Amino acid sequence: MYSLNNRGDLMTKDTKPYHKMHFISNVYRFIIILILLIFTVLILLINYNFSRQNKQYSLDYNMSAVKGLTELLTDQEGYFLQLLNNTYESYYAYKEGLFSHLNSSHADSYSSRQEIYRFLYEAFPSGSELSSLTLYAAADDQIYSVTKQVRKNYPGNISEFYPLIECYGNPLTVLKVIPSVSYSKLGTSRSYSFIYCLRDVITITNIGAIQADYSVEAVNAYLSANYPGVKGDFLIIDLQGNVLFDTSGRWYDQTFPWADQFISCSSLTKSPIQMEHGKYFVNMESISYPGIRILGMVSQKTLSADIRKNILLMLSATGTLTLLTCIGIYIYLNSSSRQLNRIYNTMLHIQNGELDTYIPIDKKHKNELNDISVSFNDMLRDLNLYIDKVYKTEIENQRYQLKALQSQINPHFLYNTLEAIRMKAVLREEPEIAEMVYILSRIFRNSIKTEGILPVRQEIENCKNYLRLCDIEYKNLFSYSFQIENELYDEPIIQHALLVMIENYIMHGFDSNRNDNTLLITGEDENGFAVFRIRDNGFGITPADLVRLQRSFQEPAMNTAERIGLNNIYHRMKLLYGEDCDLQILSEYGKGTEIIFSFIRKGEIGK
Repeated sequence: MYSLNNRGDLMTKDTKPYHKMHFISNVYRFIIILILLIFTVLILLINYNFSRQNKQYSLDYNMSAVKGLTELLTDQEGYFLQLLNNTYESYYAYKEGLFSHLNSSHADSYSSRQEIYRFLYEAFPSGSELSSLTLYAAADDQIYSVTKQVRKNYPGNISEFYPLIECYGNPLTVLKVIPSVSYSKLGTSRSYSFIYCLRDVITITNIGAIQADYSVEAVNAYLSANYPGVKGDFLIIDLQGNVLFDTSGRWYDQTFPWADQFISCSSLTKSPIQMEHGKYFVNMESISYPGIRILGMVSQKTLSADIRKNILLMLSATGTLTLLTCIGIYIYLNSSSRQLNRIYNTMLHIQNGELDTYIPIDKKHKNELNDISVSFNDMLRDLNLYIDKVYKTEIENQRYQLKALQSQINPHFLYNTLEAIRMKAVLREEPEIAEMVYILSRIFRNSIKTEGILPVRQEIENCKNYLRLCDIEYKNLFSYSFQIENELYDEPIIQHALLVMIENYIMHGFDSNRNDNTLLITGEDENGFAVFRIRDNGFGITPADLVRLQRSFQEPAMNTAERIGLNNIYHRMKLLYGEDCDLQILSEYGKGTEIIFSFIRKGEIGK
């Protein structure tokens, strides 16, 4: 492998084995672990808040159902009281109605019984939540009942109607709500009863009692329709602990064991209450008259199981999201890793001197690493161009100097020899020979001591010395002149650039058969460029030769001795100035030639 040292020379170095870079470093592991920790904390926080909210939501929803049941019982109570109110209003207004038949001496007559049944049917509207309506008439000691299907009549000594008869015997008129004991006798479903004593408004004596039974199935249907999915069990108990309604069905026909702690207080704490199978959160509403409690009981185990179920769902969802996120991060990092490995291996190649190695670009995926790769490749191309420019310029200069050195043999010996020849010419009174030897010695000395670049001033002096030699040789056959702007004299120029162009005219364009040969050398600054023109009126160049000469500029310089002139100047200036230079040859055969040599001035480089 080859690389460049500090001077730009090629040197060898040992090749290092290429390997895949371990991209998933501690930093990226830390990022992934941090993301997992953040997701874990978020999951815990979400689950904690969700658990609290779910618990509170379940209890609040249960409380809403309790309030709904309270409103339902209040409406049922209101309907029952409105029924009684209508009965009394009818009697006051018309001295007839139910009370008139209950007080009649013929209360056991067929017409009176029919009127009693008519009253009961009218009070039993279609679609009502009532399961049965029962009346006890004390005058004839008879019980009259109607259901949604049939009407029935019983004597007053039936035990299933004992609460109704007991209410009649109570001198205090009180509204009572009790578990129904007559539903089995009447052939209806389980229910609870509203009971009220009927009193004669004239004699203020009890004349009977009325009982309205409401089905617990209707209450269950009400809960299902209005509070679907509500958690917990619901109980309705009276002040003696008797169960009017129970969604679990466990406490019917017995006293609720924990009734005392609910009856003795008007409100409950938010803490769970210990009961039969664990702790329960209890919501309670009271109806002070006729004195019942509506309870909504949610087991702590039920809440925990429900919360665990929801937590598992949340964990599954968040776990899936976390897994997908980690997979996405891994795919992204893996893609980045491949590109980083390309960059890393390319850098290893470059480190081993393979400067023509570039980073492969994935055009399908646009990201920062691709931008870095493109910028790096551009930088590497610029570096290669710069190395190529500097290195090849140095090589060309070395080749040029080698050519010059090959012609030196022994410079000091030649200087001394030329000086001896000049002195002999002076002694023999040959001034022209002495001058020619002196001029040749100066040209030779200037050519040897420079290193390829010299000021325009010195290049012009060399050209004048050369032309003076030619003038001595071809006396009175041609004339020449220089028109150089003063600001260009200190500008650096390629050594012998102008001299080679002038020599090209003397060698190929000068006509020794005429005495009007002219040569004009000009130098001007044109928009930051130094522009030199060498114009003559010599033989000119044929079109075919001109094309061949211009084509030779595209071939390597100094491959043959014939191309050491203009071809050499062209390649050296391209290596030195790059695209900021030009060499043009304009010629018309038989009329002359003009060579235009231009390059950017030193002060304009980098602008």
